[in-house]
Amino acid sequence: MVTMSSVQKDVENQGGESSTNDDIEKWLPISASRKAKWWYSAFHNVTAMVGAGVLRLPYALSQLGWFPGISLILVS
Repeated sequence: MVTMSSVQKDVENQGGESSTNDDIEKWLPISASRKAKWWYSAFHNVTAMVGAGVLRLPYALSQLGWFPGISLILVS
């Protein structure tokens, strides 16, 4: 069984957090040089909400039936 003290010693022997951070940076290079716009975030949020709604449509139609379900879709 690995104890916390042995894990801490291993981390200290390997150079502390800097080596771990370097490994993370190589795996997931996140920098401030990305050119994201506000509408990219808005678009992704809208698509996530619409996607969840579209997945619920079959259940809603099965509970409401054909005529009430389609009429509510058209009204909304």
